[in-house]
Amino acid sequence: MTVGSDDQSLDSKPMSSLVAEALQQFSRLIRSEVALARAELAQKAQQAGKGGALVVGAGLLVIPSAGVLLIAFAAVLMELGMRGSLAYLLAATLGLAVAAGLAWAGINRLQADNLTPRRTLNQLQRDAVAAKEQF
Repeated sequence: MTVGSDDQSLDSKPMSSLVAEALQQFSRLIRSEVALARAELAQKAQQAGKGGALVVGAGLLVIPSAGVLLIAFAAVLMELGMRGSLAYLLAATLGLAVAAGLAWAGINRLQADNLTPRRTLNQLQRDAVAAKEQF
């Protein structure tokens, strides 16, 4: 079995050379893990940005929509014989329920569990096991 670029067997290599090679491989492993973590965190940040945009969009959209739709809904209820105050209360309740649903969808995308860099953590755990087996 040969290791490295000089075709020497493990038995004939000096210990210092083997340690240096192991440290070099470990260094490359750490650099690649850091690169993976950066890529995954960038992806999670993008996901968080989209979730935040949904929450902001819900907040911005609900204001003018609520003004027009809820007044129209209350007017229909009043035409059907309901008292004005009760009609407006029902219309406002409906508007709040829709806004809460939109906000809930955005907040779910922002939960820490959805933003955890799982692939990187799994890879780091596998690397730790492999490193323990090496040493």
